[in-house]
Amino acid sequence: MAVSYSTPLQVRHAARANTLEGVASRALPGYLCVNVAFLREKYADAFEAFCLANPKPCPLIKRFDRPGQTDCPEYAEDLDIRTDLGSYDIVRHGEVVEQRKDIVDLFDQAPVSFLIGSSVSFDGLLAEKGYAAAFGPTIQLTTVPCEPVEPFRGNMAVTIRSFDPALCDDVWEFTSHFPQCHGAPVGKNNAAELGIEEDVNLSGQPIEVPAGTDRLYWACGITPRIVAEQAKLPFMISYTPGHAMITDVPTESLYRE
Repeated sequence: MAVSYSTPLQVRHAARANTLEGVASRALPGYLCVNVAFLREKYADAFEAFCLANPKPCPLIKRFDRPGQTDCPEYAEDLDIRTDLGSYDIVRHGEVVEQRKDIVDLFDQAPVSFLIGSSVSFDGLLAEKGYAAAFGPTIQLTTVPCEPVEPFRGNMAVTIRSFDPALCDDVWEFTSHFPQCHGAPVGKNNAAELGIEEDVNLSGQPIEVPAGTDRLYWACGITPRIVAEQAKLPFMISYTPGHAMITDVPTESLYRE
């Protein structure tokens, strides 16, 4: 029997205890979920500048106030960011060398933590409104360049979802009110314009989009992780794709006119 959760704190505690089934971002819909990157302090200012220069794929929610900080009470009660994501990727010189359930022992290097908005935050709201996706979300790579801030440069990734054509205008309009979750899509049925040549996801696995549906593409918060990998930093830590951290912030509270 699947476990149900009533608060984001319960979801994070389950991740901390390694009892969470699936991923936090789908355990309890309706809350802001964030992608997380951890960088050494020497790269933190440039990474923040890259995010601010590219707000569509990299909506920066929060840069933690000090290196080595593990809590963030304004977004998540009783947070231990070293344990509460469910899965972490350890990246050295641009390559994922290890995947972990926690990174407690790596915090002796006092990394700076960054929270970056994720479009999975509004999936639950779309379903509630009757706009549930027929396919997705999943991530694809594009050839659209981001604004570089050295040493960070690279192309934008997108999240693809498909919908009944009758829903697309409503989905587009509704999501445009959530800029902290990437806002409106960057296109509809425009794979060629984005440089997407094949129906494969980030991992290179084939995807099957239902016939008769329209494809909407949102800028994706994995973009800063990708450009950090391409910068071949000696060391960084990232959330494992799909394992966005759930916060206590209701997504609806982020609605902007």
